Amino acid sequence: MKKFLSISTIALFGVIVTAFTANYDTNNTMEVIEVSKVPSVVIQTLESKAINSEDIISSENPTLLVFWATCCAPCKKELLTISKVYEDWKKETGVNIVAISVDLPQYANGVAPFVNKYNWDFDVYLDVKRNLMHKMNAYSTPHSFLINKTGEIVWEKQGFVYGDEKAIIEKIKELK
Repeated sequence: MKKFLSISTIALFGVIVTAFTANYDTNNTMEVIEVSKVPSVVIQTLESKAINSEDIISSENPTLLVFWATCCAPCKKELLTISKVYEDWKKETGVNIVAISVDLPQYANGVAPFVNKYNWDFDVYLDVKRNLMHKMNAYSTPHSFLINKTGEIVWEKQGFVYGDEKAIIEKIKELK
């Protein structure tokens, strides 16, 4: 029985690793295959007001949409790093940054205090049921999507390490 459990555990681990790495290259990026635009899903503002996900995408400038959670260390690194350069990015490219928290309902009330603590100057929304996240085929955080001004998803990235912000701004500049 122990041997069976060990083999099952190893097999399951292999499946999980394969699932999370199959479509990724060494730059931690992934080509968009199925979703070409942001789907229409109702999410919430930090004030618990319903808003359609299509309405948060800029029609005049590129939008960087980031799925994140307050318990996710790489998410916090990414958004804290971006918040430090956001004003410069906005002046240079007009980029619209949208952070969508996927914190579970019991933790969602901690999102606004977190955002206020760090004075984020970009829009933050809640997707507590993770409907938008799943419709965009994002299953872990942080997961970032770059959307052009016509609403098409042109690039996506999973994960974050310091220095990734340089690649992100270069991708944004390519859209200008």
